[in-house]
Amino acid sequence: MLTVAQFIERCRERGMNVTYQRILIYKALRKSDNHPTAEEVFSIVKKEYPAISLATVYKTLEIFAEHKIISKVTQLHDLARFDRNTAPHHHLVCMHCRKIIDVHEPDLNRLSLPEQNGFKISGYRIQFEGICPDCDALEQIRLAEEEEASKAVTFCGKYKNAEQP
Repeated sequence: MLTVAQFIERCRERGMNVTYQRILIYKALRKSDNHPTAEEVFSIVKKEYPAISLATVYKTLEIFAEHKIISKVTQLHDLARFDRNTAPHHHLVCMHCRKIIDVHEPDLNRLSLPEQNGFKISGYRIQFEGICPDCDALEQIRLAEEEEASKAVTFCGKYKNAEQP
């Protein structure tokens, strides 16, 4: 992850203007422990710079990604998410809450890539999909509650004892 000074230098190296808005947007990404959406970055930046628009944040994040200052993490079924970490890594994605967690496993970066149909591969990202521990715990509670509720009802839908929940 780049420091703010390194970010400014990288922008200049790439011929990008260094504006107050761009610095604020990058700082918001640096503060984030997750992979925020443009809307989440917007809500952080808006506190310090109320005149900024959501469109500016979107465009700026896209420009940062084009210049490889940040990474764009796009799920096929969700909004684009942005990652301040541009070092090679992969992701765990919770299919319930959409939480994204970085996976730093060096062996995954040494996969032999296929040479097929003249396709020139420039890189890859692995996305593991599943359920995070928080969502799994909630699901286990829900299933236990459903099981308990089903024990209280007969096949005909009547309650087994006179008391109804």
